[in-house]
Amino acid sequence: MKKVVLLMGGESLEHHVSLESSKSILENIDRKKFQVLPVIISKDGTWYEYHGEISNLLNWEEGPISVMDNIPKILKSYDIVLPMIHGTFGEDGRLQSFLELFHIPYVGCNSKTSMLGMDKEYMKMVAKEHNIPMLPYQVLTKENLKNVTDFPVIVKPASGGSSIGIGVAHSRKELMHKYKEALSCDSKVIMEKYASVRELEVGILTNKKKTYFSSIGEILTDGNVYDYDKKYVDSMSTTTNAVIPKEVEKKVYELAQKISEIFSLKGMTRIDFFYEEDTNTIYFNEINTIPGFTTISMYPKLWESKKINYQKLLTNLIEWS
Repeated sequence: MKKVVLLMGGESLEHHVSLESSKSILENIDRKKFQVLPVIISKDGTWYEYHGEISNLLNWEEGPISVMDNIPKILKSYDIVLPMIHGTFGEDGRLQSFLELFHIPYVGCNSKTSMLGMDKEYMKMVAKEHNIPMLPYQVLTKENLKNVTDFPVIVKPASGGSSIGIGVAHSRKELMHKYKEALSCDSKVIMEKYASVRELEVGILTNKKKTYFSSIGEILTDGNVYDYDKKYVDSMSTTTNAVIPKEVEKKVYELAQKISEIFSLKGMTRIDFFYEEDTNTIYFNEINTIPGFTTISMYPKLWESKKINYQKLLTNLIEWS
């Protein structure tokens, strides 16, 4: 039986999202194959072992919990770490660097890929060097705000996740407001040209020899921006089999393959694209190296449509890492 540390929580704004993902994992992981130690990082950065019921995980601070004293020693006593920490300090390469420093095996992308995937500016810079098509963008600052004249635009934190802090500005006044909102989530803000597009997503799953691609899913936005509320509060509809022309489907998979190779993607990555129907153009949007992992999250649902259920997906991710 393989011993697994499930690492969750974290110091970012996505702490709660991480707990939701981890709760689903604990409820569905194959207990005949894996012995799991739930480890929670608090919002102040303290590491705890969680000994309570799965049903009480979202209220983990009520206990029972115990502080971890020698973190590397405890982690090294297990076979592998499954990081399920979204956002800063979990998905940006720093956690992966820590695990690599102590030679602790873990599921997912390495520290370099994680850093690039988390910082949208760096990710776009690398993609641009490889001629990956993207919507026009720039880093937004107080100095260049006054130069923006072409509205609407999309404003988002450069290193944010779960669509927190994203918004559309239709005027200079709205741009100032959305800039301040995004800046409260991250020290760097990205502005992109707004376009009427469909949002497509592809899951990546790797073993040591091969990369697998899921079906092509779609966020049914009806032209609206897919922000945090639409993702987690309003439950915007999705489909795991987007209805798109065959040539577009082929282009999405070609780009997904190229992006996977450029960024050395592995494990549980999801790639997001924009599809502009009027011009039949596909644009690369972003990489998610630790995507949402509840039973209704897009990444697991994409694999269900390929006949890999949630438990089997978890098993593959752990055993193939």
